[in-house]
Amino acid sequence: MATRPNIEILFRQLATTLITRSERGTAILLLNDSTKETLRVNEYKNVAEVNEKDYSADNLKYIKACMAFAPYEVVVIANNSTTFADYANAIAIARPSGWIGSPVEEMQDDIASWIKSEEKATHSYKAIGTHKNNDCMHYVYFDQDCYGIDGDEITAVSYIPSLLGLLASCNVEKGCTNYLLPDLNLVDEVEDIDAAIKAGQFVLTNDIGGVRVVTGINSLTSTNGSTATEDMQYIETVETMDMIRDDIRDVFKNTYQGRFKNKYKNQALFIGAVCAYFDALAYEDILDEEFTNIAEVDIAEQRAAWIASGKTEAADWDDETVKRRSFKRNVFLSGNIKVTNCMENLHFLVTLE
Repeated sequence: MATRPNIEILFRQLATTLITRSERGTAILLLNDSTKETLRVNEYKNVAEVNEKDYSADNLKYIKACMAFAPYEVVVIANNSTTFADYANAIAIARPSGWIGSPVEEMQDDIASWIKSEEKATHSYKAIGTHKNNDCMHYVYFDQDCYGIDGDEITAVSYIPSLLGLLASCNVEKGCTNYLLPDLNLVDEVEDIDAAIKAGQFVLTNDIGGVRVVTGINSLTSTNGSTATEDMQYIETVETMDMIRDDIRDVFKNTYQGRFKNKYKNQALFIGAVCAYFDALAYEDILDEEFTNIAEVDIAEQRAAWIASGKTEAADWDDETVKRRSFKRNVFLSGNIKVTNCMENLHFLVTLE
């Protein structure tokens, strides 16, 4: 039966089908602008590009708060609506990935729901908002009221633009754990920080020198040891996973799909490109250079495909034979990588004699 081309890249902790790195760091800020009749999309790399006459005082404040953390770019989608559905198509047109957030209370539940749907579709959008119990590695849950350096109270939803800029700026190069938030003077503490983190809440705390991020986690709480692991509860891990998946998928689609015959020699070319990409990521400390980060033909999957097609003798083929017997129009690859994470916990035992 003829089917549409399918590029399915599944992430697993130990057996993953994870190349030029893609640019990350896009903040997509959704604003309700009652003064405009039509939806507008503007892209900014720095605050000097913002025409202050285009926005209300509150919306201008949100844009500047987001840009203060220096993300790679801020895409502002403004519309005379508080309904998220009126923004969704514009997001997809504006960028294929990025961090999404809004200070509009009415959008919070729908943003959280939409992100879960996008995650199931293996799209790499991520969001921060105030919707509780989303249990999603691409959604960050925040719910603490804050106080700015001038003493003004900032509700949790109103502080979303600032955290959006922070998370977009960190991308794959650094974590946000222990990050000092220079625009805050105080935050309302949660009752039990450890319990809140365990429940998937992104927590701020009052510390020496100011308000800091306790740890850079998303809202994922349900783990299975395979496609949802404890490592995937950390924002920086998911950022790296998404970047690798997007890069490999884009290169396969734009360079290999439909252009090369499906035989082992051509698969080897693609595998070599992926391995070189892993080496580059290891050089940049995104993958662990002390680990052998590799991609290869998934012999078990390819053998199973032949057997399922009726070629029962494939069960007795040696691995080299299976590797060189490409299966119809399908490319079965697997890989093994180790993502580096920032130092976070210190265990230091001092013994006195």
